Amino acid sequence: MLVDMLPFSLGVPSDERHEFQTRIVNAVEQALNTKRSELEAAAASVSADLDKLKSSGVELENRLKEANNSHEAQKETLKNAEVASAEAKEARSAAAKSLSTAQSEQKGQDAKLASAQEEKAALESALKEHFEAPMQEGSGPNFKELKHYLKHLQIDRSLHEALPESCGKSKDDRGSFDEVVVHEFAKAFRAQITELGVFIVTDTPATVQRAAAVQAAEKDFDVKSSSQKQCSEALEAAKKELSDRTASLTQLQQAVNEFDPQLGALAKLLDDSNHALRTFESGPLSNFMTYKARVTASPEAAPAGA
Repeated sequence: MLVDMLPFSLGVPSDERHEFQTRIVNAVEQALNTKRSELEAAAASVSADLDKLKSSGVELENRLKEANNSHEAQKETLKNAEVASAEAKEARSAAAKSLSTAQSEQKGQDAKLASAQEEKAALESALKEHFEAPMQEGSGPNFKELKHYLKHLQIDRSLHEALPESCGKSKDDRGSFDEVVVHEFAKAFRAQITELGVFIVTDTPATVQRAAAVQAAEKDFDVKSSSQKQCSEALEAAKKELSDRTASLTQLQQAVNEFDPQLGALAKLLDDSNHALRTFESGPLSNFMTYKARVTASPEAAPAGA
């Protein structure tokens, strides 16, 4: 209704308007001022949003720089973790090899010692039961029971061939050659027993050393295994951390890529808002204010000949 009545009110000079017409003009002025306030508020809001976006852009650039630095640092951390894991794996492999060697040596040497002890005991028993006992009774050594041990003895081949016959004779039937054969047979037995005894005495303390070596190798292997496990866990953690930082960096890069279009769109919106405000002020509002303030021209101001 105001729009319909405005031409009839604004078309009348301000000093000739009826009170009702003046109210119409004032009402329209109030509406125009409200519109201008709305346009100013809209422009101010967009300007504030633009300033806020620009500020966030600086923060975004800083975050991107920090993310890049963090990503590069984590790549170096991962590289170091890979080297450490490889070294730990190699160290564990070497420790496993050392442990296997120590265990094999312990098993082989301990078995050799046990075999020597068993052989010595068997030789001593056989010598006493099948050689010394029959000899004391005047008979010959029991070659049938003793020939099993010949493979362990060092005895001349010629004497070796004579053993069955010489051992089969009693003391009274043995000649000088037979006595030599029997004597050398006993001598070979005792030499082998002595040799085994020396080995046993010498090697027995070494069993403690071998056990200690195995124990030390086991401890070193456990330490190296634990270290490899820790390095493997650190490597996996470093991989995951790099993956997380890569994802974060990608997200920030995407945000940076989207920032310029957002900034451009908001800047254009601010230009449009300011343009709308200026157009309103220079157009409808300016024209209204001109007509509102118009007064009746004085006779002196009238053109000549009017």
